[in-house]
Amino acid sequence: MNTQIYKVSSLFLSMDVLSYLALIAGIIFIGFISEIFFKRFSFPDVLLLSLVGIGLGSFLKVSDPKAFGAGAEIFSTFALIFILFQGATNINFKTLVKNLPSTLKLTTLSFVLTTLTLAGISYLFLGDILMSLLIGLILSGTSSAVVIPLVTNVEIKNKYGLVLTLESAISDVLCILGTLTIIEVIKTGNIVASQIFQGILSSFSLALLVGAVFGIGWILLFRKYEYLNDFYMLTIAFLLGVYVFVEGPFISASGPIAVLAFGLVLGNSKSIFSMIDGEDSESELKNKKVKPKALKSSKAIKTKIVSEDDHILKNALTSNAKNFYHEVSFFVKTFFFVYLGMLIDLTNLEIFVFGLILTIGAFLVRPICVYFAFKNTNIENREKTILEVLIPKGLAAAVLSGIVIQEGIVTIRSGDFINMILSVVLISIILSSILIFLADKGLFKGFYRFFSKSE
Repeated sequence: MNTQIYKVSSLFLSMDVLSYLALIAGIIFIGFISEIFFKRFSFPDVLLLSLVGIGLGSFLKVSDPKAFGAGAEIFSTFALIFILFQGATNINFKTLVKNLPSTLKLTTLSFVLTTLTLAGISYLFLGDILMSLLIGLILSGTSSAVVIPLVTNVEIKNKYGLVLTLESAISDVLCILGTLTIIEVIKTGNIVASQIFQGILSSFSLALLVGAVFGIGWILLFRKYEYLNDFYMLTIAFLLGVYVFVEGPFISASGPIAVLAFGLVLGNSKSIFSMIDGEDSESELKNKKVKPKALKSSKAIKTKIVSEDDHILKNALTSNAKNFYHEVSFFVKTFFFVYLGMLIDLTNLEIFVFGLILTIGAFLVRPICVYFAFKNTNIENREKTILEVLIPKGLAAAVLSGIVIQEGIVTIRSGDFINMILSVVLISIILSSILIFLADKGLFKGFYRFFSKSE
């Protein structure tokens, strides 16, 4: 009898496991199809994945993030880390330095004006200044996990794609520090402005320094031991270690910024090693008057230097490694957006409408920020439109809403608060995806014309 019960139990268990495996396989297939649709028809893949998540959430009756356990939070954090890392490896350092002023201008303007706008809208509904400011700060950033995949697949000039990528990383840090500051104000009743500035400055500078140092150390190690180049998972493990070290109590700085710096170093390793070795072959050969007899040797020198550059590139980030990291990024991106969709509760329409109004407010204030940030810049209308509409919210907002609930300081029901934040996340992703799709087809020209006399 006991043996029969065991067999039946094993059968049910195996069927349950098979169902989950079938679900995972189905999601991966959907992710693959959505990416093909995006590349061929410019139909947003994140939109399709989010809608699949909503359907699964409604079918499985899952609307509480805690239902997924700690595993979901770990996976979401890993998705943010890895997508940000992969995006950073494609950034050119010279382009970064050249466009950093405009990036900081846009990020600062967008963060401040969006915070004030959303806080004002929230105050009309809640009548609580600090709680409204808290909502504004949580939702004032943009999501790296959404921005980077869209920038990668949309035809946009590198410098403006870089601006959007950096903004998403920097704004996340500003949202986190601002939210934690307001939580402290609500709990203690006092705040010093200098402490906020010092906190932001130390978080950024320490994270950049540590991320860059670890990045240089890692590529030096790869240069010395070539066989490590084939162990792609080793880089991922080290990347996670960098994030944990920076976010931990010893440093207490911004993990995402450290990841950005680490990826930036790996992506520009060829240029870094050229500077370290003091090699500038082409300029040296041009400046020297070479005799015909010496011409052959100069070609040999050039060939040698080129081979050394290839050797440097191989040690740091090969094409095979990039392909592998792209596959990992595809996997985490697919499940991340399905997961976000599953968390949305559409049964409370009032909260959903509140989230819709907040999202519209964020989209209406964004063109003003883009206009003033690039007022004296010769920027094409298409790029300006993409800068205006690519402001989706994401993981940082979802995580911060959970932190606020844990602190027990919200003046509304905790479930309503989380659903309101998640509704803004979902609607902003959907709206950004649709507007990007329309802009790519030439059906949406952006809001710039309302701020430009020439249009």
